[in-house]
Amino acid sequence: MKQLISFCALIAAVSALLLIGNSCSKSSGSNSPGSGNNTSGTTAQAAYDNQSGGIYKGTLTGSSGYFVVNLQAAKPYVVYQWTDPASASDSLPAASLGNWQSGQALSKALFTGTSGAKIWFSVTATGSNPSIDSVYFPSHQGPVYAAIAKETSSNPVRVYQGSASPVSSNGGKCVNAVVNVWTAGSSAMGTYLATTGEHGGGTGTVSGNQVQMSMGGESGSLTISSDASSITGTVTGNGTTSTCSHNISLKRIF
Repeated sequence: MKQLISFCALIAAVSALLLIGNSCSKSSGSNSPGSGNNTSGTTAQAAYDNQSGGIYKGTLTGSSGYFVVNLQAAKPYVVYQWTDPASASDSLPAASLGNWQSGQALSKALFTGTSGAKIWFSVTATGSNPSIDSVYFPSHQGPVYAAIAKETSSNPVRVYQGSASPVSSNGGKCVNAVVNVWTAGSSAMGTYLATTGEHGGGTGTVSGNQVQMSMGGESGSLTISSDASSITGTVTGNGTTSTCSHNISLKRIF
């Protein structure tokens, strides 16, 4: 997606640039209680639906990957996996949370893995506004973008990854991009990284098997397959911030 809205304007609502080893801002999150296509497959326990404990899932875009923050285990931990290209994975415990209990807020809690990977995570006492404040992956070069959501007992978070290919190159103005999207109940969020290095994010709504998505000045209706294994469709530029259109093809990876 060549032509983008300002990334800084997206920070409060969508996602944030997480520089390797340093972060000047947050990824945003969503506590998504609505109903939609996501009705089965959750691992979250109902006791934590309205608390800081529970399960949080999201996407990593730089390379493509996903992560899970587990705050309903006996000892809180984060796991992440790079999927494209497939490479490192790690489990990151949080030694500093020995006395923490669900129902208490977390502010920049540090999770550290044996590989040296570090993830800082925050959430309110009620489980709203989860965020990845910063990340550090020793084996990864370049920036990483994260989007995160709280999973509830009735609405699993589903993670999709794939690509956006331009309908027309428009004289080289419209380019390919990596796209990562999660859905949770009636909400969706995505991030993308173009081959030119340009980046951004967007939000969407889920109704039945349709995702109405807006990203980078382009919007359209995407279709979730009957088995929820893929999302496809086309987003079209608004003619102002983007004159491009892209075909979206995503596969569920988690």
